[in-house]
Amino acid sequence: MKSDNLLKLEQTIKNTAKDGKMALAYSGGVDSSILLAVARGAGIDVLPLTFDILKAREIPQVRNNSRERCYFCKKLMMTSFKAEAAEKGYEVLCDGTNADDRKQYRPGFKALAELGVRSPIAEAGLTKEELREIGRELGLPVADKPSSPCLLTRFPYNTCVSEEMLKAVSAAEDIVKTAGHPACRVRVFGTEAKIEVPKEELPLTLETNEILSVLKPIGIETVTVDPKGLRSGTMDE
Repeated sequence: MKSDNLLKLEQTIKNTAKDGKMALAYSGGVDSSILLAVARGAGIDVLPLTFDILKAREIPQVRNNSRERCYFCKKLMMTSFKAEAAEKGYEVLCDGTNADDRKQYRPGFKALAELGVRSPIAEAGLTKEELREIGRELGLPVADKPSSPCLLTRFPYNTCVSEEMLKAVSAAEDIVKTAGHPACRVRVFGTEAKIEVPKEELPLTLETNEILSVLKPIGIETVTVDPKGLRSGTMDE
């Protein structure tokens, strides 16, 4: 027997699709993966669309990590998706925004509204955890996959972020994950990097020399553990 939340999401998807079809901005993360599975399970013809995020780095506001970077990135991405979807006969474009996302500072929502992109999960009023529960109900391994927001969120606003900096932070986070902390962030503040892990995993006993070695080339001198733990929107605090 299907849960109420699964039934609610299925109905929202059916109401959103046009002629039983919809295109989906697909990242491979928790939200878009579960949305894809539920839509297909409900008999919807879904066209998953992916985007080379490096294209967005051509935009100055993205490259310089402006506070509005998400708007410019989303505008470019969704404009590209809409054109591809229309070319293939799909009139509706959706994304994986959930109800929790709408409570946070996300400039990209303006781009979604301007382009008429639909967000079935959020429209069904489902939170991230409720969506994960649907994923578990369907037996999807991605249901318990840690969230992985854009690496630009690891740097302060108005910082020119190079590809080398992104790769270094990604490598540092891989070390933390390998040490047994799959949900983590390594954020950069000048010459200091701070490691964020869930509060229940604190105090963190982690050898930071290896992490410092991959971050030194981008000017990091010290690595510390943030006592506040893992949280969304650190750079907005």
